[in-house]
Amino acid sequence: MRDRYECQDCRKRLRDAADSGTLLTGRERKIWPAEEVHHIKELKEHPDLALNDDNLVSLCTQCHNIRHGRAPHRFVRRKKRLTEEKW
Repeated sequence: MRDRYECQDCRKRLRDAADSGTLLTGRERKIWPAEEVHHIKELKEHPDLALNDDNLVSLCTQCHNIRHGRAPHRFVRRKKRLTEEKW
């Protein structure tokens, strides 16, 4: 509720683009819904801060993957190859 169910990285990207006058395109022009919660200080290293509001930030899935260094690209469906019919 604190972050209004919006991705804070998307919000920051739009704010920085507006301040610098940069034109964003595609997916970057929108604030996406926050679907995941990111622990700023890693949960493994700081389990005592697990539910501390100052250590949590709401992110969309793609921004959360970027923060963790996971592959940010989405799966692309490949077209089926046409093959000869074999009767």
